[in-house]
Amino acid sequence: MMQHYEFVNRKGITKRIFNLLVVVSFLTIFFSCNSNDDNLFNEEEIIQKDAKIEDLAGAWSIYKVEYDGNEASVPATTEECGRNFFIYNSSGTYEEFLYQESYRCQPTQNTLNWTLNNGVITLSSDENNQYETIKIKNLSKDNFVFFVSLDTDGDAVKEQYTFTAYRYLPPNEMDLYTATFQKKEEGPFENHIEFGWDAYNGYNTFEKYEIYRSGKDCNLNGATLLKTITDVNLNTFIDEEPLPNSEACYFLKIYTNKGLLGESDPRYINPEFIFPENVVFKNAEVIENEVSLSWEKYSGYYFSHYEIRVQDQNENSSPNIESVKIISDINTTSFIDENPPYVNNPIYTIYVHNIFGNISNLNDEKSVVETAFIRPELLDADYIKYLSFDPEGQSFYFYLRNTKNEPRLIKYDYIKQEITAEAFKLPTSYTEVEMRLITSENGKELVFSQSDNLFIYDAETLNYKYSLVSSYRAMGSFEYFDDNIWVLSDSDDVFTYKRNGDQFVEIDEKPHFSDHQGGQNYEITKLDKNNFFLSHNNEGRAIHYSISNTGEISNNGIIEIPLKFKYNSDVSTNTTSSYLLNKKRNTVYSLDDFSKIVSYSTPIVTSNFSKNGTEIYGTNNDSEVYDNHKNFKKEIIVYSILNNNFRTLPTKGFPLYIAEDNLGNIISLSSGFPRNSYYDSYNGNVADLFVEIIK
Repeated sequence: MMQHYEFVNRKGITKRIFNLLVVVSFLTIFFSCNSNDDNLFNEEEIIQKDAKIEDLAGAWSIYKVEYDGNEASVPATTEECGRNFFIYNSSGTYEEFLYQESYRCQPTQNTLNWTLNNGVITLSSDENNQYETIKIKNLSKDNFVFFVSLDTDGDAVKEQYTFTAYRYLPPNEMDLYTATFQKKEEGPFENHIEFGWDAYNGYNTFEKYEIYRSGKDCNLNGATLLKTITDVNLNTFIDEEPLPNSEACYFLKIYTNKGLLGESDPRYINPEFIFPENVVFKNAEVIENEVSLSWEKYSGYYFSHYEIRVQDQNENSSPNIESVKIISDINTTSFIDENPPYVNNPIYTIYVHNIFGNISNLNDEKSVVETAFIRPELLDADYIKYLSFDPEGQSFYFYLRNTKNEPRLIKYDYIKQEITAEAFKLPTSYTEVEMRLITSENGKELVFSQSDNLFIYDAETLNYKYSLVSSYRAMGSFEYFDDNIWVLSDSDDVFTYKRNGDQFVEIDEKPHFSDHQGGQNYEITKLDKNNFFLSHNNEGRAIHYSISNTGEISNNGIIEIPLKFKYNSDVSTNTTSSYLLNKKRNTVYSLDDFSKIVSYSTPIVTSNFSKNGTEIYGTNNDSEVYDNHKNFKKEIIVYSILNNNFRTLPTKGFPLYIAEDNLGNIISLSSGFPRNSYYDSYNGNVADLFVEIIK
């Protein structure tokens, strides 16, 4: 009678070593039901002690097993996958391969160490000190017969089994590795291109990995071989020199002694998500009028350049920021800012750009440093609501909000860089009508519109004198003419008043445009001592009025000049050159016949005439043209009306208001960071306004 045995091993090392040979193979062996446990024989007499390593090395598969005089064939594990097999590698490793499923034909692999001594093979594990022995009965180049003693029935008595193995050529194995080829995404791999994959552990002889790269078309046929790796355990790859500013695809190929095992699908990489690491500031020191910075060298991948930026102490979430320096040498780790910005305690930040055009994330604890640098010439002004320029007295009059959001009315000497007077009685009403510096029979005075009256200040001391009260409300504009005659406007009419000390006496009243435009944008432009324009943005034209020496008003008709205002200073005249300048339209007209003299495109933003009226001062810093101020420049543009050309003058800050004084100096009210205007009230309570003398 024959019996089916399933061999079960109790010892861990035995199970590991003979997992393939006995346990999992489920060998169908027909032995006698009355098998004995005493079938051991004298192995020493038949062991082939001269067995050679070179004959043993290679792949084998068991075809027969014998026990107690009975022999049985060992069939293939599955038709699809072939036979279980084992390999003695000349390097001293033993590998066995057991097929447990036929879908992928990927065998379970067990690896041990082996030695051969006098016909006895010793198998051992690196994990413990256990070992097992196999004794060679007969070994040739193609035939391997060996003894193994096993306890297969659990009675603690080992039985002797004889196995016959023949040389075996394993079938083509399946590629189970290239599908695992993936870019590493989790930290700390975000800042570079690194791939990993499962290392080859098949039963053929490994030869190499190959890494390829193509463009974003992902065409393997045109791909470039980046690296060949012959170490089977080296299963990572970093692209040290990727394509700059370009998408790319990567591929993996695996070769064994059987040839190409497989190749991966393309792995697409979009470099816009690869960001460089930030660097750490080491020191920031103020040395006289300079700021010295140093930082640690960048240690990441794909360096393009360092960028030093500076920003103000903006209380809002969006500080004013300016790029100060680009440094392309990775080994340069210091910089001296010889011209720090015109703000106090500027904050410096350092960024790293990579070759993909990406920038490092900001780390407040590492890449940001606040300095103790101070600019004493800064005005304590968040913004300036109104200004008046005194070219004779080399002074400005500023009605401003300081960094504590407090209103102040001051006189500022830009030669001495000091406040020489301050008003303690401030305007009480909000108005869009600008304050004016006026010289009359009553001396030089600063005049401030307050609905239906005018606050009068002494221009020297800024002491409040009194208010001139008109006979109507909602004053839109005002202007002084000779002999104490004043012209005022509202939404319907123009008026003349005679000033007598602190009294205003109405002289005349005339209607202006028939269409009621509303608001306070009806503007008076004084042409000479007896003529003026009244205009409005929405009208696109002006009414020419004249006044007699006693103040009577005459309407001289419509003049087709499309004037445009924000404030009444947006249209100005120069009697020396007989020009009228419409700043908002970049157009010059003749005061003699009101014909257009010239229109210009540069400067984009007009500030003022020169003293002789032949040149125009301005800038090209227009936020409507250059979004986010990114093309703003620190320069003044001087346009020649006569020659229709321009020149530029460098400045320390960004010019906001430019004029010429009686000494021939070009004066600029400038800001340390780009602004839309000096009256821009969204600056975050940062003092960065100052007056500079250009020449």
